[in-house]
Amino acid sequence: MEKTRVGAKSANGDGTGTQMDGERARLKARHDEIEKRLVELERHLSLTPDEQVERSQLKKEKLRAKDRLAQLQAEAARQAS
Repeated sequence: MEKTRVGAKSANGDGTGTQMDGERARLKARHDEIEKRLVELERHLSLTPDEQVERSQLKKEKLRAKDRLAQLQAEAARQAS
């Protein structure tokens, strides 16, 4: 179960810092889950067609998560300056 802080404010007072932190944590956790599953798939000598599709989809999702994490990091850096 994911814990959420209610009513917390960011340094700029609008609560977006906490939302971004929560999204970053969620994305990082998902990224790590995907990486773990991809490692499991790579251990197979051969992949079934379903596993090949899963691997492809996971790689795309992992990249989207990584891109979003980078975007959130850039936003946080802009807000900090």
